[in-house]
Amino acid sequence: MITAFSDFNHRKASVQKLHAGDTIDMALCRYDRSSEDEFFMPHAAITCVRQGKKVVYLEGKKHEMKEGDALFIPKYSVIYSDISVKKEAFLSLNTILHHNAPPGDDAAAILANIAATITDPLPLAELARLHHMSLSTFKRWALRHTGGSAGRWIGVRRLERARYLLEHKRLTVSQACHESGFHDLSYFIGKFREHFGVTPGQFQKLSFLS
Repeated sequence: MITAFSDFNHRKASVQKLHAGDTIDMALCRYDRSSEDEFFMPHAAITCVRQGKKVVYLEGKKHEMKEGDALFIPKYSVIYSDISVKKEAFLSLNTILHHNAPPGDDAAAILANIAATITDPLPLAELARLHHMSLSTFKRWALRHTGGSAGRWIGVRRLERARYLLEHKRLTVSQACHESGFHDLSYFIGKFREHFGVTPGQFQKLSFLS
C-alpha cells in the first residue's frame, strides 16, 4: 500500500536530523535491515546514497543507486524503494524541499489519500464526495494541481506501479494488471503500450534480458 512519506521513515530507519527549517529538512537515515517501501511524496526531495545500494522506481523509471548517487524527486510523486542490506548498513542523506502552500491548500493531503487507493476502482464522483467536493469542483481542482484530469493522474500512477511490479517483482502481466487497479486485461495492455511504447509482455521480456 502506498503511504504518505512522513518524517524520514522513523518506523524502519534510525534518523539523525541534521537541519530543520521552514523550507528545508535534512537527515541522515540508517537502515540496518532490508526494506521495501511505497511512498507518496508531498514535497520535492533529494536522496543521496552515502553507503550501500538501493533501487528506486520513479515516474515509471528504474534507478539503481549506489554510493555517491543522488536523485531528485518531484513533489506529488509516487516512489517505490527497495533497500538491500547485507553486511553493512545502508545510509542515505535525504533532503526535503518544502513548498509554501497558500492557507487552506490541502492538495498534498488529498493526493496522498488518492494515491493510497489507486488500486481501488472508485468512480471520480465517489472520490469527489470523499473529499467534500462536487464532481465539477473536483475536476477543476485536479486540473489546477496535477495539470490534467484526476482520471489521468490516477491512470498514470497505476501504469507506473504496473511497470514496477513487472520488472522488479516479476509478476505476470495478468497479476500486474489486477494489482495495479486495472480490471480489464486488454484495456491495461493498450494503456501500457500507449504510455510506455511497448506492451507489458514485451517490456517484461526486455527487462529480463537487461
